[in-house]
Amino acid sequence: MAFLFSKLVAFFLGTFSCFSLHQELQVPVVLAGAITGLAGSFWHYPKRFDPHPQAAVYAGAFAGMCSSQLIGGYVELAAVAALGAVLYTLSRPLFHGFGGRLGTISFIAVTLVLLAKGLL
Repeated sequence: MAFLFSKLVAFFLGTFSCFSLHQELQVPVVLAGAITGLAGSFWHYPKRFDPHPQAAVYAGAFAGMCSSQLIGGYVELAAVAALGAVLYTLSRPLFHGFGGRLGTISFIAVTLVLLAKGLL
């Protein structure tokens, strides 16, 4: 449970940081993602989680790059972050050595939230 919680916090930090930098401070989206990923690399964490908190922050930054026309606010962004953290945790034992896993997790999280939003 501590592993999932650490991923949830890390994914939230990455998602909200990137989205806020881009939307509130008008930082270009790629630069906002890079700043978020770099800041996340300095985060101290228990060694038993090695190196997953940094990866979750970076995956969250990918999710935070989505357009405000798609994700209309911070409540929807929180749903993306929660879903992304769960997907990250569930996919951890899968796809070792495959590139694009973090971006794919973020893409799926955003897509599922948009589908749910469209159905409701």
